Amino acid sequence: MSFQRIFGIDLRTMALFRICLGLALLTDLVNRTEFLKAFYTDQGVMTRAAAIDYNHPARISIYFISGSPVFVSILFLIAMILAVLLVVGYRTRLVTVLSWIFVMSLNNRNLIVQQGGDQLLTLLTFWAMFLPIGARFSVDAALRKEDQPDPPNAYFSVATLAMCLQVIYVYVIGALLKTSPIWVPQGQAVYYALHVESLATPLAHWFRQFGPILQFLTYFVWTIELLAPLLIFSPVLHLPLRLVTLFLLICMHIGFYVFLSIGLFPMVSLTSLMVFMPGEIWDWLGKRVHTERKRAIKIYYDGDCGFCLKIAKVLRCFCLPPDVPILKAQEHEEIRPIFEAEDSWVVTDADGKAYTKWAGVTFVMRQSPVFWLPGAILNLWPLTHYGNLIYRLIGNNRAGVLGRLSERFLPYRTQWMRLSKIESAVVGLLMVFVFVQNMMTLPRVDYQMPETLNGLQKALRLQQTWNMFAPKPLVSSGWFVIRGEMENGTIVDLWNGTKGEPDTSRPKYVANWYPDYRWRKYLSRLPLKGYEEQLENFARYYCRKYNMFEPGLLRLYSFTIDYHRLSTRPDYEPHKYKVIRLQDWYCYDKEEEEKSG
Repeated sequence: MSFQRIFGIDLRTMALFRICLGLALLTDLVNRTEFLKAFYTDQGVMTRAAAIDYNHPARISIYFISGSPVFVSILFLIAMILAVLLVVGYRTRLVTVLSWIFVMSLNNRNLIVQQGGDQLLTLLTFWAMFLPIGARFSVDAALRKEDQPDPPNAYFSVATLAMCLQVIYVYVIGALLKTSPIWVPQGQAVYYALHVESLATPLAHWFRQFGPILQFLTYFVWTIELLAPLLIFSPVLHLPLRLVTLFLLICMHIGFYVFLSIGLFPMVSLTSLMVFMPGEIWDWLGKRVHTERKRAIKIYYDGDCGFCLKIAKVLRCFCLPPDVPILKAQEHEEIRPIFEAEDSWVVTDADGKAYTKWAGVTFVMRQSPVFWLPGAILNLWPLTHYGNLIYRLIGNNRAGVLGRLSERFLPYRTQWMRLSKIESAVVGLLMVFVFVQNMMTLPRVDYQMPETLNGLQKALRLQQTWNMFAPKPLVSSGWFVIRGEMENGTIVDLWNGTKGEPDTSRPKYVANWYPDYRWRKYLSRLPLKGYEEQLENFARYYCRKYNMFEPGLLRLYSFTIDYHRLSTRPDYEPHKYKVIRLQDWYCYDKEEEEKSG
């Protein structure tokens, strides 16, 4: 078993990884949009001044330019467009670089709401910049210049090595950091994890009654994480061991998703695991998906229309076997009469049946295991009627506006495939740099990184902290009660935005009390030592919200923030309950106002 094969990544696997990465970026942005104003504008819990003060000087962000909700919304929209372009593989390397800048900037804007999934997503996007992730199943691949040979699927470089190691650090370093006896030998870590009330889903509440299963799962998680590099990179029985390990790790992350409210972390982790998908899987799928009947399909286009050829190539790339011929309709006597009569491209199936206009588009889509359902839906009446109208509209403009646009935005290009020697050297140095960082996080490793390298780490967001549930799971969590008093003495529940005394009873599912996992991450840090300044920022946020940005008839005068803490006990004993007063806050001084007024 060669080193290149163990640490290489198949180009088809890179395409799957690219698509999953783009979808993860898009999903992340959509999730953040609901609380865009609260977390990423000057009207929220952390103004730009507070964010800059909290950040390392090397951490920069395009979100520091303006704290306006409109400006931030525009940046979100641009980032979403980039994520969609990454999914389809349009100008992939440039889009990947821009996506990395945007996701890095977004995370730098508010560090308090981050979790391990954000860190991993940023790192995956960083290493993806050095890989040809657009070489397959992409617009870039469809429009590769004819004189550039089609590269083989097997691909190895220092960047594939760096990516593979980055993914595996999450597991092996995470296992080595789980040093508490709660993991081994006691086997109680999953018990405690599922009793973290702010994380436990309703399914976890039911499942945590099965003590022996929880103990088995504790040993399973720790063992599979610790042995992951040996199993994934084993030169002996390489393929079966890699497939079994991938299956087990995927099952583990599905378990995380259904039992714990930890946001995007499982999705990002599953995305990272895609880089280990062996090429043999694609060979096996190709034989079953790209049947002889599909290979017998032929596409005929208007030989005088460059735009038509590009669209045919894109459709073939996404829906058909790569060796399906694309031919000029004018050069084939049996096709030319159909082409001229219908004024349309022509697609023929294995039986010689011809499809034109919109029917040809939907027929091609139905040949794809990915797009067959949309193709089947678009082939239904009356959608076919509107589809033909769209086809006619495009046909009438293919030599004009669309032709000019395709020349500008869909040019044939030489596809980037290999790193230069300088790029390879830089990637190699960064790979060693990341390895050292991971080693520094291990227990008993006493080494401080020089400030210059620390600044580089912060600037590129290459920091590595894989201590989720390490050295042991949390043993306490809870929810908050925020009691406000308006200027006329009216009592309000600030968190829920209702009049009257807040409900202090324990929620049935504490995890559902939080609007989403970012609010949970943010609020759960406020009771911790070292976050006193952030607690004050949170208090100022309520004063700004009620008295400046969303003023009502009455101003908010004061409020209290109480943390209702639940501490997990062993052997299914009831949680230990305690109410902690975190803050008494006044938005303004009544006496000073009366004196000045």
